[in-house]
Amino acid sequence: MEDFRCQCKKIVCQIEGNTIIIKCRHCKRYIHIHTKGLISIEYKLTPDPAEITPPAARIELPG
Repeated sequence: MEDFRCQCKKIVCQIEGNTIIIKCRHCKRYIHIHTKGLISIEYKLTPDPAEITPPAARIELPG
């Protein structure tokens, strides 16, 4: 299992194979998001999907 951290060093989620695991900070339940693999991870300042992400804030994942 791999911890995935924000640029501020706080753990955002954990990645285990094709599953993203997020812990709710309020009720402490775990949310498992099953995927068919991650392509990339982007850091954005707003939730707007149209926001342009600079290359330095984008992580391309191998595979």
